Amino acid sequence: MRRGTTSTSVYPSQLAALAFIASVTFKVLMLPRYFAGECGRQFWLAAAIMITLDIAVFAFVYKIACAGGLCSLDIPLAVKNAALILAVVGSAFKAVLFCSETVAYAATTLFDEGLWRLVLASLVPALAYIAYKGFNVIARVAQVAVWLIGAVVVLNVLLADFNGDPDAVLPIMPDAGVISACDKYLFWFGDFTPLMFCSVAVDMRRKHAPVLISLAFIALFTIGFTIALACVFGGGTTYASFAFAKLSVFNKLSKLLGALDFPVVSAWLIMATIKLSLLLTAVAEGTSHFVGHRGAAAVIAAVAVGLVCKLAVGNVGAAHDFFTGGVRYLAAVVEYAVPMVVYAAWELSRRRRERRVCA
Repeated sequence: MRRGTTSTSVYPSQLAALAFIASVTFKVLMLPRYFAGECGRQFWLAAAIMITLDIAVFAFVYKIACAGGLCSLDIPLAVKNAALILAVVGSAFKAVLFCSETVAYAATTLFDEGLWRLVLASLVPALAYIAYKGFNVIARVAQVAVWLIGAVVVLNVLLADFNGDPDAVLPIMPDAGVISACDKYLFWFGDFTPLMFCSVAVDMRRKHAPVLISLAFIALFTIGFTIALACVFGGGTTYASFAFAKLSVFNKLSKLLGALDFPVVSAWLIMATIKLSLLLTAVAEGTSHFVGHRGAAAVIAAVAVGLVCKLAVGNVGAAHDFFTGGVRYLAAVVEYAVPMVVYAAWELSRRRRERRVCA
């Protein structure tokens, strides 16, 4: 390990990989269907608006990571504790939501639908172990996985073979439906909060290029994917559950060899595992600030999320209503307000220290 690293320390390239996976993974599964149901063919525009907001807020998350991470920031204790509690609760809620989507997808697409409990029982120990190992391990896995994911995406783009209708995305006119979609599905955006617990390695904090490239790819991938869906499926996107898998079958080889969505499905499952592990690690890091024993906190968090996820998968409609109800504003506070408030508190504390030194 290089000089200046800690147990939560990551390099800019690793943070960039984590940011990409954290952002795009669950925006290509159920969200397009939900968005299309709310605002029709303009759902891609809602995605573009929200991803732009996410990238803007990431600037504050990145500043916090470069300052050493949330747990080590020299800010008023009340601000830090409030931010930690909100981040833990928000990450736990998101872990339940996305774990239930992962289990539902794996159970209905890859296995018999009745085996979802077995899928969940297999997933929880894996997530607990990865979260127990911490950000270092997740970051290294993400750094490798992102190249595999990139290769799969490039291959599918090169082999793409579908007759889309470009007029499906026109005219570009945000309406009440677009605003309603952005509001209703807040929980599916603002995915960078767990990265506040990371600390960019001291000797690498001026190397911003990997992060900037990652943000560009996040925007390009999310907007490009939703536009492609709109062109291919149009209003039918409301029926396109597991959107990435639906779109991936439109390639030249599928006509010769049948559906070849296995590489895409495998890449997505890797991304989902990393994303869920990231959320659980954030829960463990935040909880350990109050009670210690980060490893035990990771295991307990994974088991608790698994138990609640069991209820969510068994009551999909109720779970959807819950996460699109009033609790979605918790997500807005955690994902958008908390990083800005924490950064502002750190900046004020830093300036006070500088004034004292000068005095």
